[in-house]
Amino acid sequence: MSDTASASALPLLLCSPETPPQAAALQVQGWSVRTISELAAPADGPALGLLSCPDRTALAQFAHSERAFGLPVVLLSPPPSQEERRALLARGVVQWLPADIDAAVLAEALLWARDLAAQQQQRESAAQAKLDERKWTERAKGLLMQARGIDEAAAFALLRNTAMQTQSKLPEVARGVVHTSELAEALERAGAQRMLSQRLVKLQALRQWPKLAPPEKREAQALLDASAERVAGNLARLGELLRNDLVEELNAVSAAWAQLDAALATRQPDLARSDRAAQRLLESSETLVARLSERAGQRPVALLAQVTRLRLLSQRLAKEGLLAQVMPGHDASGLAAGLDEFIKAYGEVRAAPLAGPALQPAFAAVDEAWLVLLRGLRVEQGDAVQRMHQGSERLLQALEALIQALQGSLQLILG
Repeated sequence: MSDTASASALPLLLCSPETPPQAAALQVQGWSVRTISELAAPADGPALGLLSCPDRTALAQFAHSERAFGLPVVLLSPPPSQEERRALLARGVVQWLPADIDAAVLAEALLWARDLAAQQQQRESAAQAKLDERKWTERAKGLLMQARGIDEAAAFALLRNTAMQTQSKLPEVARGVVHTSELAEALERAGAQRMLSQRLVKLQALRQWPKLAPPEKREAQALLDASAERVAGNLARLGELLRNDLVEELNAVSAAWAQLDAALATRQPDLARSDRAAQRLLESSETLVARLSERAGQRPVALLAQVTRLRLLSQRLAKEGLLAQVMPGHDASGLAAGLDEFIKAYGEVRAAPLAGPALQPAFAAVDEAWLVLLRGLRVEQGDAVQRMHQGSERLLQALEALIQALQGSLQLILG
């Protein structure tokens, strides 16, 4: 046996459709031989195939199949025709030898086939790695172009400069940009589910206000329908972003949404039932946000969870105000608590180390919209419903713009 053919280095030899005459001699030299009916890659480690076709009938049978073997194969057969050779190469045959070849020569040929297959695998792996790196870079460039409004050259320069400054490889930076962007989107969408749980009940309460004019009622219904579609769209996109991760948490959000959706669809709306279902959606979404925030750690993307929480607090505050107006006996203690909670949370976000040309105008818009909502909460009952609705809508729009600006900031994208 060759000095390179130690038993520990030899892969499993799979023989098909039968064991060739040389099998016994190969086993003496250290080959582990297994006979199978059809060549396929085994699940228990690397293997080499030995396709034994003692006559042309058997050879034609294997040449006419289009199914790839899934492992490197050495063919023992009569000389194949040009057409058969092309077909067998396409299936994975790496070498042909006469069916009656000497066992010692066959053993050496098998070693050559093994090493050739290993080199091919290395080249394919290297080529695939380069292709993957290029894909990551292209995806990262696209995200930067979209978020920053820059061209391809500027996006690539930004990635390259970041790699130089952090002493990292460009593909590593590109992967980081993509992963951070996906985490940020997942946080935003999971956070939106919290807000939408309260918004849907707020809009359902608004529609039941007896003084609402028909056009205003239709507008409220349109907003309610759009919010419900947004919940469903968020769930679908979160499934794509999480890729079978956090399945239990996402399933809990989906189940809670099914209950709220059913409550909203009843002909005679029950605000108390809807509010209970909304609370379950809120709590399950809070759990999902918490799991995503754990992955964000101390990176700037973690700030996004705090900002998205402001949307929830603003809509919950408006919901409590509206329920107090349209539901006699509704406990209004949540209104004062909601005011304090929003003020505290917004102060924490304001104190965070956020920077960027688009962030300050966004904060200014939030400040202005917050004052509008506050005035709505303090006016007399006759005008309170419309004022609270209008103020909460304006504040929501300002917070959405702030979140969009934060998602587009280099501070968040580059971590």
